[in-house]
Amino acid sequence: MNRGEATARVREELVRVRAQRPCDQRAELAGLLRGSGTISVHGGHYTLESSTEHPGVARRIFEGVSKALGARGEVRLLEPGRGHPHKRYVVRAEDVAVQRLVEAGVLDERAGPGARVPRRIVAKRCCAAAYLRGAFLARGSVSDPKRAPHLEIRTATQESAVDLVALLQQCDARGAWRAHRGFAAYVKGAGDIGTVLAAMGAHDAYLAWEAGSVWKSVHVSAGRLANADAANAKRLARAAVVHLSAIDEIEETHGIHALSPALREIAELRRAHPQASLEELARLCAPPVSKGAVADRLRRIVALSGR
Repeated sequence: MNRGEATARVREELVRVRAQRPCDQRAELAGLLRGSGTISVHGGHYTLESSTEHPGVARRIFEGVSKALGARGEVRLLEPGRGHPHKRYVVRAEDVAVQRLVEAGVLDERAGPGARVPRRIVAKRCCAAAYLRGAFLARGSVSDPKRAPHLEIRTATQESAVDLVALLQQCDARGAWRAHRGFAAYVKGAGDIGTVLAAMGAHDAYLAWEAGSVWKSVHVSAGRLANADAANAKRLARAAVVHLSAIDEIEETHGIHALSPALREIAELRRAHPQASLEELARLCAPPVSKGAVADRLRRIVALSGR
């Protein structure tokens, strides 16, 4: 699954989350409109326009504009074209009451757009989480749980990105911001991403991240074990070659019968079982001996061969 598919899955879950408290509804709408909307003023009349590729997000914006702002909105579908390769839904509302925009946190107290997130809108933790949900629906993305962890929410200004980092911290997640093709607040740790998803209400996505973290941990451990096994096998093979060469050298110069009974036994066992480990050779001795005893006997054979 790529980032686009993972983001779409989270967005599908979030559009089904319904804020119950009026303060959360207001914070979510502020996050949505500040992230995806523009406001223009013509002759004292305020016009709000917001666009998104997701029909569920468009419905959420339309509902917020109608209920919270008391404005009559319309939804238009823009077919793919130059500058926007995917279908887009545009929500537009004219003659929006400026006081409603201020109360909703879309405009600041001076009826201006304002780069900072109004603190009165996100004072409580539940409101901070609702604002993050709206902002993610507008311009958020997240990686697949089995990939390198990364969640980000893009913004138009540095001040907004800094404020989003503060909201992430308010929801017990460690975040940071960066400037790249605009600005973005982001979270890197898998645990912190899970915390953000749970706070926003994407509980299925949170469980997927938990499962993904477990999968990655098991995958990494399995990889380490496989690498260790491969390294051990290589060392064993190299040691066996040295042992067999030493035994052949002794056979040609002195003969195996010249060795002591203990060394002759281990030499014959090594020839018969070239791929056996030291533990396996130790068990084959009569009587069985320790791994250290086998290693010592083989070292003595190598030394006697002059290798």
